[in-house]
Amino acid sequence: MSPIVAAAVPAVMFFMLIFGLWRFQKNAQRGRSAGSRNRQAGVSFDAAPDMPVPFGCKCQWYAVKTTDTRAVADLLKLADRQRANWRTGIDGAYRGYYFVAPPVRGWTLVVNASMPDLSAPEAAGPLPTLAGLSLAFGEACYFATHRVVDYQAWIRSSNGEIVRGYAYLGERGETLLDQGELSREEREANLAFTGMDAEEPVSPNEADVLRMAGLWSVDPSVDSNGGEARAGVVGIR
Repeated sequence: MSPIVAAAVPAVMFFMLIFGLWRFQKNAQRGRSAGSRNRQAGVSFDAAPDMPVPFGCKCQWYAVKTTDTRAVADLLKLADRQRANWRTGIDGAYRGYYFVAPPVRGWTLVVNASMPDLSAPEAAGPLPTLAGLSLAFGEACYFATHRVVDYQAWIRSSNGEIVRGYAYLGERGETLLDQGELSREEREANLAFTGMDAEEPVSPNEADVLRMAGLWSVDPSVDSNGGEARAGVVGIR
């Protein structure tokens, strides 16, 4: 091999590596975009007012102490907004959209089954959004339940500060969050749990999450809005 060719080989290999990385990143980006489109494909929204649709299982949601649906959507900076009734809004919430539901007994529920949660140690999950909502509206809660991985959570925030938070991931047998003193509602409902290292471990389930939602705000699996048909807003973040 001549000296010129020998000198050129490292440079060629370097440019091939850079080009390969560039192609990989572009393909990955296209894959993420396609995944997002597929997740949201086939969802159409109907603005005709209807009655609340029960939900809760395998889902996550915020409960915000306000009846101002638009203000909540504004704070969340939702893009591509559309009017949506309960039936199509909840369907969209299980497919990646954020559904800001019509008020239910003084609370506005923001539903999204796939929003970031507390299971990733390096991620803040719902906490910054929860703090922002409670800072703006005085009080807000976060609830989540997913029986497959046994993820259960309820967190209450007041004026930007978490006053009580509990989250558990049964898949890892790990308490992800246990902040603040047990609330009066938890004590009265006997919702106190142990770690897996206890002699007789006691862990939460999805029924406990829905019960806490009803005690702190509204239980979306049973509560209604008093019989008035309404529509809310969907969008993406």
